[in-house]
Amino acid sequence: MNKVKVFATSVLLSISTILPAQTVELTTMNWLPYYGDSLERGGFVTALVEEALSASGYESAIEFTSWEMALENAKKGQKDAIVGGYYSEQRTQDYYYSLPIYTVLMGLIKTPNTPEEYYDSFESIDKYKIGKLKGSVIGESFDNYTFNNLMEYTEVADAVKALNSGEINLYADNLAVAKEAAKKIGIDSAQLQILIPPLEENALYLLISKAIPNAEKLRDDFNKGLLSIQSSGKYDEILAQFDQK
Repeated sequence: MNKVKVFATSVLLSISTILPAQTVELTTMNWLPYYGDSLERGGFVTALVEEALSASGYESAIEFTSWEMALENAKKGQKDAIVGGYYSEQRTQDYYYSLPIYTVLMGLIKTPNTPEEYYDSFESIDKYKIGKLKGSVIGESFDNYTFNNLMEYTEVADAVKALNSGEINLYADNLAVAKEAAKKIGIDSAQLQILIPPLEENALYLLISKAIPNAEKLRDDFNKGLLSIQSSGKYDEILAQFDQK
């Protein structure tokens, strides 16, 4: 190799060592205890996402907003990816899905004012007013059923207030999330219960916007990073730090 080639190679290597890592712009809603702007590291799900991205050489920054706004911003490519989305066939038109990050249980949440503890069909509870978050996916069977009185709310706290006041009788979400929202707004969280049986066990994914350049590469790199932190023990270490099993 002549001196010119050696010099050129050394320059390229020097440049590559000082180029900053690509920053992935993340977004999601406040969904405590899983993720939220008041939690350490944005919550353990956010920490898992950031660690997986870091393992693949990316930096990341996250913005917390309403779920509806998070979906819209990522759909337009204003944000690169959404932390903690459920799967739906319709969403695959706008987002690539990562490997599953974590799983959560969804159910119909009630207060003692709703006497039923069990239900055997959606028809049997269709007499009730049921709440959900705007833009949310609950589960295939729930989402495909046409409820007579389905109301949508922008924030979890709004839905929990409505449940507490009797504006709605049931709220479709994760019980731990509803309880955290209740505590934050001064409502007795112990009164919140899940109607049996639960609705779905849903996986949480990273939803990568199809509107950004190299979206498939980002998905693949994130998946490699996630597998890496799982095999190295870092995944379990983060869960332990947040007292999660």
